Amino acid sequence: MTAPLRAILDCLNTHYPLAWAAAGDRVGLQVGDPATPVEALLVALEASPAVVAEARSRGAQALLTHHPLIYQPLAEVREDSPFGRLLAEVLRAGLALVACHTNLDVAPEGLNDYLAGLLELQDAAVLAETGRDRWFKLTVFTPLGYEDRVRQALFDEPRLGVIGRYSHCSFAARGQGTYLPLKGARPFRGEVARLSLAEEARLEVLVPESRLEAAVARMKAAHPYEEVAYDLYPVANPGLPLGFGRIGDWPEPQPFSEAIARVKEIFGVDRVRVWGHPPERISRLAVCGGSGGELIAAARTQGAQVYLTGEVRHHQAVPGDFEGFAILEVGHFASEVVFMPEWARRLEQLFAAQALAVQVQAAGRQTAPFRHL
Repeated sequence: MTAPLRAILDCLNTHYPLAWAAAGDRVGLQVGDPATPVEALLVALEASPAVVAEARSRGAQALLTHHPLIYQPLAEVREDSPFGRLLAEVLRAGLALVACHTNLDVAPEGLNDYLAGLLELQDAAVLAETGRDRWFKLTVFTPLGYEDRVRQALFDEPRLGVIGRYSHCSFAARGQGTYLPLKGARPFRGEVARLSLAEEARLEVLVPESRLEAAVARMKAAHPYEEVAYDLYPVANPGLPLGFGRIGDWPEPQPFSEAIARVKEIFGVDRVRVWGHPPERISRLAVCGGSGGELIAAARTQGAQVYLTGEVRHHQAVPGDFEGFAILEVGHFASEVVFMPEWARRLEQLFAAQALAVQVQAAGRQTAPFRHL
């Protein structure tokens, strides 16, 4: 069983829209043909030579990475350079290469949400907002007795019918609908060329803009009517926030020494670079995977006592004589590679829900591109 790469790209774009990526970021299909049939897909932080070799050995047809392989415009592809050799190897292997970079960083249930979960932050919020996933109201008319069926189909799609800390939110009201089936119609109830009156329910559910297409498809699949009457209304309610980093609280304050030990265990590192002077006990943290030095001020402004990120440039942390605040740097690689096995697991579930028969595995040969001596 295989799935066309185009269908995989559509599924990725539904959950991590290309439009959410930062300006100038290189996301989406970088190498390959959208018509390629894909049976196996390998997930990795980046397309290193070892990862590309692993993809070949596992018989994968596609490689999905967080870091784009092609970032700058290419002037040449020469195999006497490391980059040229790597790109040539991708092409020789017949691998499609797809990147979800900053669109994965900012997405709800994306990389930074996962890091907040690993750190067990409560009431985690976006640290630096980049936009909103606008709300729409989906209104659909169903015959009485079919409300639960259609409602549940919508709730099976992530983030539909969510209001704050409440999920499965909807509203239904009863009324009477009319319709006259024309020639060639196959009405669920009633007869062709005769006006019908139907007792129906008007069902309303909030839908994020990024989920509109999936929501309508689910609704139509569950609905008994041949032609479904539904409306989509843009609403002025603030949409779901998108952005870099997360900030939240620990249920109980922890000594800074224990916080450091916990961070080392979570990210699999034996050392952490530290700037500043945090309080003895930590209760409020901010986190951002990758290069998060630009969010230091945002973390401090929003009351974080510790800000954890992957990479900080020297001038971003100097002068670093912070009182009651510390910056922790665990390494760019370590701060993001931890999400790859979980991302592969989630993707397999997402593809299965779309009836895409694709095997998804996380690369096992991912190693940091440096070593300490």
